Amino acid sequence: MSRTEKYQLLVDECVAKMNEDDRAIYLPILEYALELGFTPKLLKKANDEDGELAFSKSKFNRTILRILPENKKEFANYPLKKAGKAQLRLVYFATDSYSEPFLLGIKTVIEEFNGKYTGCYGCGRCGEKLQGYTYQYPDGKKVFRCGRELIELPPLTMQQVDEVKAMMKMQNEFWESE
Repeated sequence: MSRTEKYQLLVDECVAKMNEDDRAIYLPILEYALELGFTPKLLKKANDEDGELAFSKSKFNRTILRILPENKKEFANYPLKKAGKAQLRLVYFATDSYSEPFLLGIKTVIEEFNGKYTGCYGCGRCGEKLQGYTYQYPDGKKVFRCGRELIELPPLTMQQVDEVKAMMKMQNEFWESE
């Protein structure tokens, strides 16, 4: 079996665990990650029958997305996790133009830890210009989130698939240009 066939098999196995609606949404996204040259890897934890699929590119040692085929439970204090739905985490800081679900993802991850884990971590990987997300609250307060972190998104709809693919393309091009 070729490498390409193995990668497609990982994607197919992940998508097979999703409900029908999620399959239609996430399969084109995962296949596009393959097209961009990202390699899928199954990440399993102890007692985890599904595992999360991560897409990375060794060329720049970055992960563009992770997907959990199905959340087993909801968390009352974390509105993005929906039982029975796939969960996508994505890196998309290369653009600052995106729709509401992507803004909600940034806001939620900032607020999940009551504003902790925001700002620059001081790792020095960004260089001169910080790489990350900025969320602006209605009162004008701006909060920065490091771009090395993947942002968990709310369950997506078919209308957002093209936007996700465009953001993945921009993110890949950004990393390629570094």
